[in-house]
Amino acid sequence: MTARTSNRQAAWVPQSEFAARIASARQLQTFNDLSSFAINFDVLRSVKPDIEMAGNKSSTLCLWETRSSSGFITKPRVAVDILTVRFIANGHIIYRNQSGKTQGTPKYATLVDFEDVSEIQASPAFSAINGTITLEALSAANAALTGGQPALPAFAPIADVATPGMIALFLMMRQVQRRGQEAGRGGDIAFPLVQEILSYQLLSVWPRRAGVATAATTDATASRFTIALDFIEANLSQPLTLSLIAAAAGLSVRSLQSQFRNRTGQTAIAFITERRLAHTHEDLTSASAAAVPIAEIARRWGFVHMSDFGQRYKRVYGRTPSQARREAGRRG
Repeated sequence: MTARTSNRQAAWVPQSEFAARIASARQLQTFNDLSSFAINFDVLRSVKPDIEMAGNKSSTLCLWETRSSSGFITKPRVAVDILTVRFIANGHIIYRNQSGKTQGTPKYATLVDFEDVSEIQASPAFSAINGTITLEALSAANAALTGGQPALPAFAPIADVATPGMIALFLMMRQVQRRGQEAGRGGDIAFPLVQEILSYQLLSVWPRRAGVATAATTDATASRFTIALDFIEANLSQPLTLSLIAAAAGLSVRSLQSQFRNRTGQTAIAFITERRLAHTHEDLTSASAAAVPIAEIARRWGFVHMSDFGQRYKRVYGRTPSQARREAGRRG
């Protein structure tokens, strides 16, 4: 193994999608030599490697699935400021840290600071959904969420996966990972918002170390919430994030989320999706847009997954987009 260096930039290269299969000692060495990841892989002596990975990496967030019948050992090869969260589906994983040892199992997800890790060992028959996020991005999300507190809370190293908040976090990680590849290829304007929501979920639901108090939420005025609604309406065809909306209205993200729940009975992301659907419906049934392909109209308002768009549209308007267009044509 190579010693850990301080080449932080080289350890984080955005990739819209990546996949790797390691099935021999030669492939293992080649992967370590050519990889842009912050770790080197190894296996126990006399064990043939069998490791598969697939995922995507933005400038701040990396999400991927890992499967390995052989198990594996990883050691950091560069210093990089990231946190890693893992939901283990099968087997177990052990982190040997400077501050002690942490074990993850299917019942307990893990959250570790990469700077604290000296070695990670995954058992045979291991599989997991994994995510890493830069400390800079998570600190910025925390500042937006709390209204100006960039210092991250003291997270517990493990969390019970059966709690409602952790179930929601796992489902969100899986959704963001699946959307990541198409976002990288097709310009999904909703993807930055979905990715941001994941950061806020992690900050909100992951348990703190014992004895650490959480920050109190702040309130927001009705006039500021109106500004937020106006900003959303004016920018529906552009990528939107909660931090951007909150900043435009002079609110913290947590206050913005609270106002949406209290005043509309829905989340901000549900509200934005509803408004984008309304604009899509308006364009689909407009005579002036009759020659514009349905997919182009959908993409204009942030819907790049056509099957998902069709289901959402029918759920709200009671018919498919093509049916709505035909009916509008007959009326016109």
